[in-house]
Amino acid sequence: MPQYELNINDYLRIVRKRKLSISITVLIVLILSWVYFSSTTPVYEAKATIKIEERKTVAGLLTEWIVYSPADVMESHTRLITSFPVMKKVALKLGMIDVNAPFTKVDTAVSELQGNISTKKIGNTNIIEITATSGEPKKAMDLANTVAEVYIEENLLEKNQQARTTRQFIEDQLAILDTRLKDTEESLRQFGNDVKDIRLSTPIEKKLTDLEFELVTLSQRYTEKHPQIRQIKDQIKDLEAQLKGFSGKELEYARLNREVEVNRKLYTLLKEKLEEARISEAEKIGDVSLVDPAFMPSGAVNQNKVQAILLGGLLGLVLGFIIAFVSESLDTSIGTIEDVESVTKLTVLGVIPSIKGEPKEIEAREKNILNKILIYLFPHKKTTRDEYYVRLIAHYEPKSVVAESYRTIRTNIRLGAGRKTILITSTGPQEGKTTVLVNLGLVIAQTGAKTLLVSTDLRRPAINRTFGLKQELGFAEVVTKAAKLDDALLNISDIMLGDSGLDKVMHTPGMDNIWILPSGRIPTNPAELLESKETDNLISELKQRFDFILFDSPPVLPVTDAALLAPRVDGVIIVYEAGRTAREALLRAKVQIESTGAKVLGVVLNHIRSSTGSLSGYPYYYQYKKYYTDESEKEKKKS
Repeated sequence: MPQYELNINDYLRIVRKRKLSISITVLIVLILSWVYFSSTTPVYEAKATIKIEERKTVAGLLTEWIVYSPADVMESHTRLITSFPVMKKVALKLGMIDVNAPFTKVDTAVSELQGNISTKKIGNTNIIEITATSGEPKKAMDLANTVAEVYIEENLLEKNQQARTTRQFIEDQLAILDTRLKDTEESLRQFGNDVKDIRLSTPIEKKLTDLEFELVTLSQRYTEKHPQIRQIKDQIKDLEAQLKGFSGKELEYARLNREVEVNRKLYTLLKEKLEEARISEAEKIGDVSLVDPAFMPSGAVNQNKVQAILLGGLLGLVLGFIIAFVSESLDTSIGTIEDVESVTKLTVLGVIPSIKGEPKEIEAREKNILNKILIYLFPHKKTTRDEYYVRLIAHYEPKSVVAESYRTIRTNIRLGAGRKTILITSTGPQEGKTTVLVNLGLVIAQTGAKTLLVSTDLRRPAINRTFGLKQELGFAEVVTKAAKLDDALLNISDIMLGDSGLDKVMHTPGMDNIWILPSGRIPTNPAELLESKETDNLISELKQRFDFILFDSPPVLPVTDAALLAPRVDGVIIVYEAGRTAREALLRAKVQIESTGAKVLGVVLNHIRSSTGSLSGYPYYYQYKKYYTDESEKEKKKS
């Protein structure tokens, strides 16, 4: 089956068509939102902010560069604020637990606090926001401030602990270094008189080193026989001879001397570090400071009535649209003229809108909100007086849009000598086939043609009730030879004497051209009666006596009557209520009629609302008709 692509007009049509379900959904969601909002416990929120300062020495930066850690310091702080040790101290400070509380109680208190505390870094700054929630505004404020204070204290304690540990380490190292320095100095002192010779060897060695370096430099410029090179070599030999005369302890002395010098420098450095550590331990300045304390919240974060209503309305509207479009997608009925013609391959002969402009007493009753809803949900549930008006609308309101719709059908079926007998049926019950038949007969009769309405619905006849006629002789009696045709036929005289209360029978021309053949008493075998040869003979006789004949038939799918009668007439019209009956049912009805050899002239769409029905793409259809009918009425009043 061809797919119809939805456009903006189709979406608007669906919204207008499902406006009741959308409104109900929005109303229900609003009520549920209000109930939920009213039943929830108020939650208050307080926020405190702290600043993280990383104070580092040059040595500290050097150490951090050597021992690299890829961790995010600020993210670490946000996690540490809600850690177990910090939350435990907060619980102690707030009096939630005591020092001797069992672990289970401590764990419960910490878990509760962790659930009420959230932290986050503010942008690219080094500021952390601490958010506390509680059922009471003061508790929320106290909780946020306590968490900030405890974390600041924890950070200071940790820093002081590090300074204390550093000081103790430096003191231990100084004690060790002091002992080592004393030992090396004592060893150096024990050299005694040999120190003089050792001290003399040092400048000789230095002079020897300088001469050797100079010799290498000159060798790159001169040959071995150059006087300068010979002179330097002689000096080197003399110095080497002098060094051979010393004791040989110069190396040991140099090592001890160097060790003493290094130990003295280390000792001096550690003494400086010790003083720095003592100052750091005494200064009591941490890396965390309070920026903004928490204040008493002015209102609960979950008690914004306007926000709750707006959110509920928005959610209800979205949910309503979803339900509307899902319902539309699951709706198997046909919603547009294009769909009808595409599915059935039949022409849409006309579109009958929902009847409006009923008598004043009907309009007054339908102004009631409950009646409006009932009429919207059950458009077919009308009173007997409503039925008179609707089924004779072409007589009561001959200039109305609805009457013009029937005239359009009259034009489209092209009545003539070869198309005198028309069977009108529907897919299922309560689609308005009898109403279409009666009003179509009225507009045909208004042209001056002698028109007969035959009630061949031998199961639930409705034509006689429409005109207020009694159910006595009729089609069944004529076919079974229980009565003559002339005795069963009814005309305007019988209508005037009937029970319908038609006090304006002569108000509109055409009623005098209407003849009616009721169904008669309901037989026990309607199908066999319609299939009999006497039915064919009766139809032939009726063709000779009337210009046009309209047969009212039961729906196609529930019973076989329409399929039996269809081949005996010149054409069949199927009445279909768009948006109510499944498209498969319409297609099946069409196939079932055509399988008998009958000709289906087309489809009439009934009970169409101009705002939501099949004419959503054709707004001008009603606008132009209403314009011309209104102008006609104005001219009539002027004359």
